[in-house]
Amino acid sequence: MRALRMIPVVMLALSLSVAQSRAELTAGAGLSLAWPQGDFSEQVDFAWGGAGRVGWAFAQGSSVAPVLFADVGYLNYGRERRTEPFSMTIPDVVVDVVTDNYMVQVSPGFQVGLRNGPVRPYAEAFFGVTYIATRTKIENHGLGSGDEIAASTNFSDWTWNLGLGGGVQIPVWRRKEALKGELNEALIDIKLGYVRGGNAEYLKKGSIERELGKVTYDTVESATDMFMLRVGATFNF
Repeated sequence: MRALRMIPVVMLALSLSVAQSRAELTAGAGLSLAWPQGDFSEQVDFAWGGAGRVGWAFAQGSSVAPVLFADVGYLNYGRERRTEPFSMTIPDVVVDVVTDNYMVQVSPGFQVGLRNGPVRPYAEAFFGVTYIATRTKIENHGLGSGDEIAASTNFSDWTWNLGLGGGVQIPVWRRKEALKGELNEALIDIKLGYVRGGNAEYLKKGSIERELGKVTYDTVESATDMFMLRVGATFNF
């Protein structure tokens, strides 16, 4: 894992090397799937969610372009839903109680890949922070409902994340503005990555126990490593 520990240093050096270059905007979003690894896999089976990205591509006109980016992702690793009376004095009105276990990852990073061609492979490295939390909310019950009535964060923690990834981008649309010399593109983006996550204390499905109006939390602690797959779209402006 020595290569993963070198990511922050490498990212800083690469950032300084392109700081004086003219940049063009790139942005994207996609659906994410994650498979916990190591100790994390003993607590959590699977996670799903999505992510968005904004970045700045340098070295226009070159066949290989470095990109500085900022990634924000959401992963839900467990949801519980139950129906309860609104109160002991109003048992004939029921509500849905929904508990979500989730992670929010904010990860700036550096990507290098081909800028031309029908299939464009790339590699990337990133380093950031992870917020892991459990939140319970009350919603109106019934088909088509879902309006939030009240909510509370049951437990939360912070840790770090860093990782390596790679993927391919496949252009599906492009438009070139002759007067400005600008090229706009839309690309399918598919990538795999390994995330090394720091230790965190968190709740999982079944960690909240309720009895006689009292609640107890059975927290667990582990590293938060995972493999991730993301499928989405990228736009170059």
